[in-house]
Amino acid sequence: MDQCFYRLTITKDKPVPGSYYFEKKVDVWHVGYFPYKDVLKEVEQWYERGADAVEMEMITQVQFDKVIRPYTDEKYYG
Repeated sequence: MDQCFYRLTITKDKPVPGSYYFEKKVDVWHVGYFPYKDVLKEVEQWYERGADAVEMEMITQVQFDKVIRPYTDEKYYG
């Protein structure tokens, strides 16, 4: 199973105040450690939620870990 790493730039032309997914016009999410077909499912879910555009940028595992690591590191929570 191949693992992919992507930075997703999500755009919603008219943001929804108080919305978890679309509070801002442009937001960035990261997806990693999934096969490509699962990354595409994530993109489809964004469109189902109401995104106007989803830009996919392939990144390396190191780039992904630099973004995600602070949120999963034990020191961050302890």
